[in-house]
Amino acid sequence: MASAASVAPAVAASRSFSFTAAAYPSPSRTKRPAALSGGVRNQQRPSTASACLQPPTASHGAATRLYVRGLSFRTTEENLRGAFEKFGQLTEVHLVMDKVAKRPRGFAFVSYAVEEEAKSAIEGMHGKFLDGRVIFVEVAKRRPGL
Repeated sequence: MASAASVAPAVAASRSFSFTAAAYPSPSRTKRPAALSGGVRNQQRPSTASACLQPPTASHGAATRLYVRGLSFRTTEENLRGAFEKFGQLTEVHLVMDKVAKRPRGFAFVSYAVEEEAKSAIEGMHGKFLDGRVIFVEVAKRRPGL
């Protein structure tokens, strides 16, 4: 008979396997002093994250560029421009197209001249219907590395 501390497969008459649980201590629960673990724990290092993750400012245009998702494959740039022009002066409308299928991929970017216009467009269009689909509008995020 196998003890609870050993792991041995038990073969039954029907040729199926079953395993018994072992009572080994978890490696995360073992306590080792920092000197024996090979390194210093909780060492304070200067952070570079604050330099890399500066909040976007209006001068970069980050708050005026919007990401629109949930678009229909029938949506055109003209439909998009018509829906968003009522909130202010558009500087860019970019409907992302699938190169192989030659149809929209279901999302787009629109840019406004002023940040307040972009905010009113988010409030006015988020969760609304456009070409039979509910669309979602939010501030576009910068892609890292670009």
